[in-house]
Amino acid sequence: MTDNRSLELSLSFKKRLQLNLLPIFKEDFPEEAVESYLQTKYGEMALKKRPRDKVYTVRNTLLVWLLSATQEDKSLQQSVNLFKYVYEEQSQRFQSEELRQLEEEKALDKESTRRMGRPKQYKSKLPKSTTNVLSSSPVAYSKARGRLPAELVKLIFDNSADFGNLPQESWYGLNTYITDGTYVQLQDTEEICSEFPPVEGNGRFPQALLQVFIRQGSGQISRYAAGSWKQSELQLVIPMIKELKPKDLLLADDLYNSYYHFCLILSQKAHIIVPGKRERNYTVIKTLGKGDELVEIKKGNRPDYVDKEEWKTLPESIRLRRITYTYPTKDGNAEAALYSTLTDEKISATDMVLKYAMRWDIEISIREIKTLMDINVLRGKSPDILLKELGISLAAYNMVRKIIARSADKADFFPQGNIFQKCAEISRPLLLDKKGRVFHRWSPGRYGKTVMPNK
Repeated sequence: MTDNRSLELSLSFKKRLQLNLLPIFKEDFPEEAVESYLQTKYGEMALKKRPRDKVYTVRNTLLVWLLSATQEDKSLQQSVNLFKYVYEEQSQRFQSEELRQLEEEKALDKESTRRMGRPKQYKSKLPKSTTNVLSSSPVAYSKARGRLPAELVKLIFDNSADFGNLPQESWYGLNTYITDGTYVQLQDTEEICSEFPPVEGNGRFPQALLQVFIRQGSGQISRYAAGSWKQSELQLVIPMIKELKPKDLLLADDLYNSYYHFCLILSQKAHIIVPGKRERNYTVIKTLGKGDELVEIKKGNRPDYVDKEEWKTLPESIRLRRITYTYPTKDGNAEAALYSTLTDEKISATDMVLKYAMRWDIEISIREIKTLMDINVLRGKSPDILLKELGISLAAYNMVRKIIARSADKADFFPQGNIFQKCAEISRPLLLDKKGRVFHRWSPGRYGKTVMPNK
């Protein structure tokens, strides 16, 4: 059986096109994992059995979506324009290369002994799909996004959240994560409203609750979950807590001062520090120092979101560390308390208070992620697409974070600083306010006009 030259050239073109789209994320796109997933889903003859995707292959669709997530204009049309430019440029190069090969073949044939019979035809073997001008219509790309399995988008995100051997900050050997929830606005479609009901008293606009775990130090989003605004953060965060590993430390707000969540985190051999703004009954077991006590708290009433059988398996009491401290305010000193599953006396109360103070990073980080990736309002018009859009946007953010982490040793600022913004500012004009002050930090609360620097 002779080789199918047309198919061979078509596959070669697709491979080159893929490589041409890869450079920005070439070290972080999980090529092997994607191929393994596709082979498992569609079998050994994956290229023939996959859905019809001559131009927008699974890889190309993923790459275009990741690239467009980093752009200011995230419309379908802009995504198609990005792909069209790369596609047609690569097509021209491929055609030129084939023409050169045909000319070389023709020249070699002239030098060889002439054969009897019909003259050899030196025609292009490229399929029309690789030589025709690509349509500017976003319909094909939109359908390709709809065909992408949600599991594949999760695979892309999970890979982006793994920083591998890149430097990661630890505290007393603990990997620190900060968590919080935020709301994102959704498109007003009937399908979305049925799954994400509109906010009461806010017209008809639906919202989703986005919960994230951010790794302190490197800044990547390690886990996320999305649900209806009617869901509690405490319910949405449960599957994420169950993915914590031993020696992980979670910094959270007073909402997480919950008996069930303390037990859940302890079962993962992880730890948490939360403020104690609410009154809680406890029994002092041991005094470790001034304002530093080992206390016992008992199981209370079962929350609605906890299964009855699971609640019965929880211990009747647990031991926590309770630390009280004072801090200055405009009206004088105020007192605050912290509760933690960390009972190691080698960690001083002062260190724990200072560590928890760093949780403020989440308030800035989660807002800036939404602003930088422009996901305050998701564009998807169906629940399936908007969840994929969210996953791709957060994966693209992590991939950029990886690039920054690898380059941090060559930069003139510390990785713990606002490295995402500083790198992005290189290609952006300066932001000035009315008094001419330059802003080196972005947030939706600061306004200014955009001007180009004086040359």
